[in-house]
Parts: sequence; structure tokens; C-alpha cells
Amino acid sequence: MEILLLKAVSCRRCGRTFYICQSCWRGQAYCRDSCRHHSQREAHRLAQQRYRQTTRSREAHRQAQRMRRMHVYKKNVADASSTPAPERDRLPQDHQFIVPFCHFCGGKGVVVEHFPRRGYGRRNSILNIESFRHSGGAHGQ
Repeated sequence: MEILLLKAVSCRRCGRTFYICQSCWRGQAYCRDSCRHHSQREAHRLAQQRYRQTTRSREAHRQAQRMRRMHVYKKNVADASSTPAPERDRLPQDHQFIVPFCHFCGGKGVVVEHFPRRGYGRRNSILNIESFRHSGGAHGQ
């Protein structure tokens, strides 16, 4: 019998733990879109702050001021995405997990420390959960 393996991931912004299965795993680091959005905004703000301290930034600012004074400044700003905010986040604020499930596909399974290596090119690459448990790969051993 094949059992879905889940990995516990801690959100980089809020620290909340969520679970993800191996088929959905793409290196996710945030539990919700709002956490990802806030972290991206913070990273962008810090990058702008570092850039403003450089000589190149000061020169660009000087050029822009000169163009504004000459009234030839043409504004070319890329419009930010207009994706609406999600109506609800998939992970409620105070939700306690009883049975761990994948945050993305909803599949219920067993939590493991690390996903096992996939058997690329092998005929029998389907994981037998019992052999994985005996090797010490599952939590609670």
C-alpha cells in the first residue's frame, strides 16, 4: 500500500508550520500568498534602500531632477500586477492539525524528515513505505 509522504515546512515570515507532499514540493517557503507577498515587498524595499546608497543611484537621481527641471521628463513606469488579493488564505490563523495533510493538494499522509531520493531510471521506483520507516526516515521513531 502506498502512503503519501509529507514534509513539515516552517513559513519564513510567520513561522507557522505547514505540510507538503513530495509531488507538490517545489521549494515553497511561505504558508500563504500574503506571507509571500509581504516578504517580497520587504526584500524589494531593502534592495531599494541599498541601491539609493550607491553612486550610480545618486547620479540617476541627479539626471532625473535635471530632466524634470527642463520639463522633458517622460514617465515610463512598469505597472505592477493587478492580481486581486485572495478571498481567503488556505491556512487558517489558529488551525491545529489533527491529521497532517498537504497544504496544496489536500492529501493526507505521514510526516517524514526528508523525502527519499527518487529512483530515476529504475523500474520499481515506487516507494514502499515500510522499508522507508525501517530505515529511520519517518518522524516519531
